[in-house]
Amino acid sequence: MANHPTSPSRAGASSRAFHPTDYLRVLYKRRWVAIPGFLIVFLSGAIGSIRTVPVFEARTQVLIEKDARRNSSLGSVLDDQNGWYEDDFLPTQFKVLQSRALALRTAKELERTFRPESVPPAPGISFSISGLVGVAFSSVKSLFVSAPAPQAATPSPGAAAPLATDTKLSTPQILPADALKADRISSGTIVTPVRLTRLVELKFRSPDPEYAAAAVNALANQYIQQNTEFRMAATSQTSNYLVTQVEEQKKAVADSDAKLQRYKEEHNAGSVDDKQNIVVQKLTALNQQLVDAKIDLVNKEVEYRQVQALQASGEPLDALPIVMQDESVRKLKTDLSAKEAARDRLTAQGLGPALPAVQSARREVDNAREELSLEIRKVVSGIKSQYETAKMKADELQRSVNTQSGEAMGLDRKALEYSALKTESDSNHRLLDTLMAKSKEAGSASEYRGTNIQVLDRAEVPRSPVLPQTERDLLVAMMGGVVLAIVLAFGFEYFDSRIKAPDEIKQHLDVPFLGMIPTVGGKDHNGEAPLLHGDATPAFSEAIRAIRTAVLFSSAEEGARSILVTSTGPHEGKTLVSSSLAITLAQAGQRTLVIDADMRRPRMHEALGRSQEPGLSNVLVGESSLADAARATSVPNLSLLAAGHIPPNPAELLGSRKYLELLTELKKRYDWIVVDAPPVMPVTDAAVIAHATGGVLFVIGSEMTPRQSAAAAIEQLRSANATFVGAVLNRVNIQRHSYYYSPYYRKEYAKYYQRSGSQA
Repeated sequence: MANHPTSPSRAGASSRAFHPTDYLRVLYKRRWVAIPGFLIVFLSGAIGSIRTVPVFEARTQVLIEKDARRNSSLGSVLDDQNGWYEDDFLPTQFKVLQSRALALRTAKELERTFRPESVPPAPGISFSISGLVGVAFSSVKSLFVSAPAPQAATPSPGAAAPLATDTKLSTPQILPADALKADRISSGTIVTPVRLTRLVELKFRSPDPEYAAAAVNALANQYIQQNTEFRMAATSQTSNYLVTQVEEQKKAVADSDAKLQRYKEEHNAGSVDDKQNIVVQKLTALNQQLVDAKIDLVNKEVEYRQVQALQASGEPLDALPIVMQDESVRKLKTDLSAKEAARDRLTAQGLGPALPAVQSARREVDNAREELSLEIRKVVSGIKSQYETAKMKADELQRSVNTQSGEAMGLDRKALEYSALKTESDSNHRLLDTLMAKSKEAGSASEYRGTNIQVLDRAEVPRSPVLPQTERDLLVAMMGGVVLAIVLAFGFEYFDSRIKAPDEIKQHLDVPFLGMIPTVGGKDHNGEAPLLHGDATPAFSEAIRAIRTAVLFSSAEEGARSILVTSTGPHEGKTLVSSSLAITLAQAGQRTLVIDADMRRPRMHEALGRSQEPGLSNVLVGESSLADAARATSVPNLSLLAAGHIPPNPAELLGSRKYLELLTELKKRYDWIVVDAPPVMPVTDAAVIAHATGGVLFVIGSEMTPRQSAAAAIEQLRSANATFVGAVLNRVNIQRHSYYYSPYYRKEYAKYYQRSGSQA
């Protein structure tokens, strides 16, 4: 039961090597904390998973092409199949799919078939462990990732005012009732891009499988319809502008023709031979240049307004015909397509992204995209510059025509006026023809409803629910329960600073370990020696004998030997240990005297069945003689010097010279003297008399004494020049923690003791 005494040089070292079974012992000891923790987590997860409302998931796949067909020219729309898109195109489409405006359109479309009150709402939070983990992860993520506040676009002072936006594309204000409908769709929608493809997987979850399928199909349809409307915005705006210009130009043609006709009638003017008059020839040439400049200005203005419309709607600028027809842009697009194909081939071969070849291919694609973006910006910037140059040229020619007209008036007013009116009428007719051609072209493009979005697989009604995943939830709940049980067990063990095992005595207190003393049949003897009553278990008896052996071999004094028994605090069983040790010493044939030096709470006289007075205090104050105070007990060779009358100053009596003289006298009469001293921390009595004995036997109550308090008590005794025989771990509950104490004691030992006793 007890270990042999450990030498002081090895007191601070670990008694044995670490073994994985130490973890199992901790779990076994803390099983009544770990098991409830495991059951709470597992049962809550299992019950929550079983009670979760079944949720069905319908899914469809949408193909979003790279090319953006948003041109004002119908031919360019049909011919261009290799358009380029910026890196933020697809992420923008993902946000559009998750927008509340699209969700509201979908909800209104579904109201034609499903009544909202007939569809059960999707569960908010599943009580399953996986659901709780997902909600916790989303909450933590929302703390670190916040959406930027929307900011209104502010045009630069030098920029022209953008065209009016089509009323059909303006975002309507969402009412509270509509917001609930949109949130219902948004909460069940999941947008998942398929990696390394142009596919997007749309999912919708609902307790109603038919509603889930209808919702995801309606969402895809509304997305295609909304995207088509957005793509028609730029061409519609340009077409509306050209229609307005045509109407205004028709009025200008009618006015110029009327003026020319009235002039002919009033002045009877005929045709004028421009070659005969240099001034008229020059004026005609200037008028011709002015007409050409105005036509060029109209073309440049149309292109410039297209740029403004695309910039206002946030669409890619490469949709412009002039951009697509640029030779440099075409070459860069061809180069980008080749590099993207080379990158895709490497990816399709299964090469990892960390390989140099793959990284080099990606860098080449990124560089090609950057060069293409820069070239497009140059072309767009050139459009603005050309528009401003054309406007300046037209204004300058207009001023020249006005000047030349004034000069011509003086030469031949009638001929010049007629020629001016004729020229103005011809130029207006030509400008009208140009505007009408542009208007018809833009109108044809605006009516084209082609789309670059296609639905590959229509969603079907799901047959089985995706939630709850009972097997997964049970596994996660079990793993979570195991983790919590381990955390609780080792957490309680870590924060529990009470001394529980012999290794802790050696590691934290730096004193030799003499042995463990088990509880006596679960009884509280209140200081009484169970060896006297015959109710001591074999394990308890053998533990006391082992400690007696360790004490006998630890003392090298000749003649009488003395030992002081104390503890950190009360109720640790020091009186039980000292009385039992004294009995076993007497049974070994040693003349033994046990002194009850605890004159504050004396208990030794009760343990050995004698009266309290006369005793130690009576002898020290001279009220009684030593012969009268030291009385024999029922155990042969064992005498008792009880505490005597409780004095008001026990520490002064124990620290007096008379106590030392008394102890010297007792050593001459007895072979062994066992002093039962008060606890160290409450009073100073033990520290006062510790140096006068041959050694100190320190008693530690198992799972009672914090190691910090025990270390402080030992340090206090060492400061008083005390010599330690060793420490004893008392009141060890072997029955409750049999597996925990298995390295030091096993049940087979008790059977061996019993057989040995019966044979003896």
